[in-house]
Amino acid sequence: MIVVLFSFHCYGYVYQISVMKKANSSPLKEQFIIGLGDYHDKDHPANKDQRSYLELILKKSLARVKLIVEDLSSVNNDGNGMCCNYAISTRGGVLGKLADFARAYLIDVDNVEYRFCRVVAVGPLLNSASIAKNSTSGAAININELYKEVVDELEKIRKYDDGSMANALYKRIIADVNKAFGQLKLDHIRNISIGEYCSRLSKNNYIKNLERLCVFDSPLIDLKILHSIVSCQDKPIIIVAAGGSHIEKMNSFLQSIGYQKVAIPSTSAHIQQNVYNMLASGKRKNSSNRYNKPSAINLDVLEHFLFSNEIMQKDSANN
Repeated sequence: MIVVLFSFHCYGYVYQISVMKKANSSPLKEQFIIGLGDYHDKDHPANKDQRSYLELILKKSLARVKLIVEDLSSVNNDGNGMCCNYAISTRGGVLGKLADFARAYLIDVDNVEYRFCRVVAVGPLLNSASIAKNSTSGAAININELYKEVVDELEKIRKYDDGSMANALYKRIIADVNKAFGQLKLDHIRNISIGEYCSRLSKNNYIKNLERLCVFDSPLIDLKILHSIVSCQDKPIIIVAAGGSHIEKMNSFLQSIGYQKVAIPSTSAHIQQNVYNMLASGKRKNSSNRYNKPSAINLDVLEHFLFSNEIMQKDSANN
């Protein structure tokens, strides 16, 4: 089988850290959830240093930490990492290949990404509707591949059983995603290519419609992160590395089911993220509307939670 590697600049630097704590736990069973909010900008100079530091921290922590990551360039927990004959090779940034790195060092890791067909087919089409029919991956991948990707994920999430509060949240979000899914009306055009589908979109609303196609089911990533957290009972530290919007949702969902806030940043830079930052293989043609980006942060705070004497003592007592 021939695998064609696409390079997508879809990961950037960490601009926020949040900390949540599992509620009603005994002192020896305390669990902290550390969220690393990624800002999708592969050109930021902080990328290399932050990635190196995170790798060092994870290697020093090993069995004490669970890592949950949104990583399109590594195989996910279901063994998927490509679509048809196409895979994604992500250059730069903090998240790219992070799940593969963790597995190499036997670190407990959940890669919650599943939208491989979406990215390899739609990514090259973001800048222009005129190239849709001529895109290699867009022509080779049918709507049915994207459709099945979402349906399969919905079926898995329906089987989650994480307590009454979490289950009620899952049910509500699934209903919202199903509604948005139905509005796309993909079920009757599943045999056409994604390139053909994109070429039919109105030029006036091309980007808006592509954004809708790309993000309508993003809440499923939030639910997968939440499920991974509440299913983990044996790690004192859970590090979640994902896009800033997913970290914001994670904190909100955790609080709604009883987790406590320890440190929550006030930044809302994730609101300014767009489909170009997340998927585009090239720079946006019109850069005149560039906004002030958030500053990269110092990740040294991780050491306080991972290596403080108090937490180390609790971890030793648990073992």
